[in-house]
Amino acid sequence: MAQLDSILVIRLSSLGDVLMSVPAVRALRQRFPGAHISWLAEGSVTGILAHQDFIDEVIFFPRAALTKHLRSGHFATEAYILRDFLRDLRKREYDCILDLHGIAKSVALMKLARGKRRIGFGKTFAKDMSHLFYGEKVEGTEKRIHKVERNMLAARHLGCSDPPGNAPLLVHDSARAYIEDFLGSHGITPPVIAVNPFASRDSAFKRWPLERYADLIGMIRRERMGSVMIIWGPGEREEAQRLAAMVGDGARLACQTDIAQLYALLSRSAVYIGGDTGTTHLAAAAGVPVLCLFGPTDFIVNRPHSKNSIIIRKDVSCSPCKRKDCRTRECLLAISPDEVFEALRKIPFRKEA
Repeated sequence: MAQLDSILVIRLSSLGDVLMSVPAVRALRQRFPGAHISWLAEGSVTGILAHQDFIDEVIFFPRAALTKHLRSGHFATEAYILRDFLRDLRKREYDCILDLHGIAKSVALMKLARGKRRIGFGKTFAKDMSHLFYGEKVEGTEKRIHKVERNMLAARHLGCSDPPGNAPLLVHDSARAYIEDFLGSHGITPPVIAVNPFASRDSAFKRWPLERYADLIGMIRRERMGSVMIIWGPGEREEAQRLAAMVGDGARLACQTDIAQLYALLSRSAVYIGGDTGTTHLAAAAGVPVLCLFGPTDFIVNRPHSKNSIIIRKDVSCSPCKRKDCRTRECLLAISPDEVFEALRKIPFRKEA
């Protein structure tokens, strides 16, 4: 296998998918220790990626800004933003461009970048016919494999072996100090049980009902198992407050966080409870024992990549389906608070970090 001196990895979003790409990029760093590794991403995930020591550079794709100015008719401003982005993207020629996203947008960005080898997934994993545009294709024989393993297929295509264990992510000291101040000023004592009832804005179909989280929190408090903290993100504070009101003094709202601060908060937790969402993968990356509730999405492909996790799901005939318009949501509604509570009792809580 030829030596690579510069590598561009494309995985734009989302948080969970980016985190499930990290082992493959760590493997690239291990295989090519002297290479310049750049990661092309968008949105808030770029903040935590930029602090990692296995990445030399994060290239920010300003999708939100481009969309905003396009819709408002500010075409000159959009042109300036696009010019600056393309300058950053094209400032070097890469020995290899590795597209771990595999959609039309990532292919377009790959074509705009300068690269000698263009590698992506074959038909088994690619979307939007993206497999037609790669010079080298990473094939798979089984579609239902975990996304970490799928991404590792691409790393192995370049001669990589598995990365050494699940190393923690790096966050700035200010993120940890922010969380320490929050916990101390609110008198939140360990063990902390982090509960995340939410999913991304377009993934409400993956959510267990809020009322059931309230019943579960009530059980936790009656058994005096720990301090329950409700995790929330952008656009979720009002619902988080409603859940807190439903359980009275049984839970506290977490502070507002960016991804690095959320990672620091999860790192202080003894256990995490949530559904199939990016924060669940962030908790697993932080080494927190995870209790994950799966409904319509495929647990084989998307489960937390952690040996210290428990999956609760119902083997109904229509799951996995990813049907956002499902009216019955039998796969989720069949999960009871008592069942989740009993699973929680079996998880060994992590000692305070």
